[in-house]
Amino acid sequence: MTSKSLFFRLLKEDFKIRIWTLAVSILTFFFSVIVATAMMISMHMSNSGIYEYVSIASDVELSKIEFAQAFCKYISITNPFFSLVFIGLAMVTALSGFSYLYSKKKVDMYHSLPVKRETLFFIKAINGIIIAIVPFIVCALIACLMIFINTAQPSVIMATIWGIIGWSLVFFLNYSVVLLAIMLTGNMLIGILACVFFDFYFPSLSFILMEYQKMFLKTCYNCGSFLEKFLPNVSSVMIAFNAFKLSEISEIVISLIAGILLMFANLLLYRKRASETAGKSISFTIIKVPVKFMTVIFMSMMMYLLAYEIMMESTAWGIFGAVVSGVITHCTMEIIYNQDFKKIFAKKIQMLICIVISLILVGIFQMDLLGYDRYIPKVSDIKSVAVISDILESNEPLYYNKIKVGKDYYAGSKNVYVDYADTDSIEASLLSKTDIGNKEAVLELAKLGVASVSDYYEDSQRVVISYKLKSGRTVQRAYNIGFQDMISQLSKIYDDEGYKKSIYPILTEDNNDIVSIDLNGIKDNDGHIALKDNNLKNRLMDAYKKDLLGLSYDTRMKSYPISSIRFNNEYMQKALEDYIRISNDGYDSIDKKYPNVMEEVGYYPVYPEFKDTISILNEMGVDAAKTLPIEDIDRIEVSRYYTPSRADEYYDNDNNDVKVFKSAKDIDKILGALAFCDSPYKDSLNEDMDLNVYIYLKADKDNPYGGSTSYHFKKGNIPDIAK
Repeated sequence: MTSKSLFFRLLKEDFKIRIWTLAVSILTFFFSVIVATAMMISMHMSNSGIYEYVSIASDVELSKIEFAQAFCKYISITNPFFSLVFIGLAMVTALSGFSYLYSKKKVDMYHSLPVKRETLFFIKAINGIIIAIVPFIVCALIACLMIFINTAQPSVIMATIWGIIGWSLVFFLNYSVVLLAIMLTGNMLIGILACVFFDFYFPSLSFILMEYQKMFLKTCYNCGSFLEKFLPNVSSVMIAFNAFKLSEISEIVISLIAGILLMFANLLLYRKRASETAGKSISFTIIKVPVKFMTVIFMSMMMYLLAYEIMMESTAWGIFGAVVSGVITHCTMEIIYNQDFKKIFAKKIQMLICIVISLILVGIFQMDLLGYDRYIPKVSDIKSVAVISDILESNEPLYYNKIKVGKDYYAGSKNVYVDYADTDSIEASLLSKTDIGNKEAVLELAKLGVASVSDYYEDSQRVVISYKLKSGRTVQRAYNIGFQDMISQLSKIYDDEGYKKSIYPILTEDNNDIVSIDLNGIKDNDGHIALKDNNLKNRLMDAYKKDLLGLSYDTRMKSYPISSIRFNNEYMQKALEDYIRISNDGYDSIDKKYPNVMEEVGYYPVYPEFKDTISILNEMGVDAAKTLPIEDIDRIEVSRYYTPSRADEYYDNDNNDVKVFKSAKDIDKILGALAFCDSPYKDSLNEDMDLNVYIYLKADKDNPYGGSTSYHFKKGNIPDIAK
């Protein structure tokens, strides 16, 4: 009982000493949380006037929902403002509690008290956490109550709870890092510099190393790599500004464990920290050399790269920058370590070693001494392999974009939108799941890539290859290879079943999950069909899967999709219905609108070679192979296609070289030469992009203004009349 009583008594006394810190914390959160919330409420009531002027209940409810969501976003861990607040508070509370370690008189006084160091450490550390977190929790709960009273939205409660948890974790992690800096230093200025070192060294190192890879390694591919994903986040500050990533429980647990481990490390350092180190630059001599080497080597490599790039890739200037930077950095650190200008050239051998190591590391990158660009694994060492290239398939977003149904945004409490997949996430997904059976073809492609490293091809195309080795290691390379050189290998890879099943999700889709299809074709041969006949559905699905699996690379290069098809599962079907209902307020018929809704999601090509698929679609009453009738065309206009490289030519002609064709004979010739696909699925690889072809349709009952569509000619197939 005595020890507990003593602990809480000391906790209270320390709290009194640091009352100014509590005042700062309270004022910070009072204004940033409570006052900010009150201002939000006032602005909301003023702008919307819902409580005085709006009489429609649905509008009132909608306004409350949107306001509640605005508060949820403000209090959540996606708000960078609070990142700054908690980073600053971590610094203030840590220094207010442990700044005595920087004063010889104070540290002697504290350590002469009849109190164990462990007890003293926990008193200071716990008070710092209480001072920052408790005022935030109280203010956040008050703000939550204010919003709940005005909106009656339960979502604000959960958002507040998650905000409290997330920001408490961010503070704890940053607080632990600041304490680590204090424990390792004996001077406040050096302690602040140590914080900067811990927070920015590894993100900066990651950036420099990636720049070295981009500059000197021609086949570098960093999507999802250690340098790109892990190393930048070895920083409490980076975690604070990327706190929204803490949405995963695993990441929360990892960050919490990291904070706890750092705190115990601080405790151990505090126990071993000699009192006489107060006032010195570094508390533990053992860390001087490693920190010096890390800093000097980093600065030398950074200045080499900077001088190399600025001076037009001059190696001599790069070496000059590395040497000068290394000398200056080393001398500066010796002054800091010894607190004596006379020691500026102390440890000259260490300085020389640092500079030599820096230049060796530079040489490893610049001359590729480790054979990075030349590396190709043996077939026997490969567990699986993946290839990505726009030449193989350029329409991945169509398959990876998703329809999302959001809640509590618009009327009907729904918002239907396209969640667009970004290129990096698509590539990362494909590289992780693809397993191409024909590994020999991939290795032959890689050999072409290695051979092309030192060559330039005007028609070069980007190819990414990822190897998962039996050792557990993943190796990724990006090459630029001449198109004509790699056609043979591309054909073998595209025809591989493993590649097809990874790039086209429909091939692994269960037939039973599909409830409807949308066909998007030329003009009016669009259609939405509910698949109620299981036998017909299975026949169609099996036929399309067979046709797509059998689609050869050669066919793709020479043929052109005549239409496109989308296979809807129950979620997709319901989302399409919701979208049309919301966008049209339920007044328009939706039967014929499905094919034109969310065209950038889920459509697959239908080639004229897909005989079985086309035949079954015909049974369903849809003519997938229908072309544009000549009699429906009013005229065709052919003009130059604008590109930046041909801007002068384009504008010099004032775009007056437009050719107009109205005769049925001329229209027929042009139609036969077009890459005729009106669907979202288009691939410009086999299209001639020099000319634009505009087809103007005659007016009819469905389109009283006629309308127009734009196409390109098939590559190498421009009719003489259009040249």
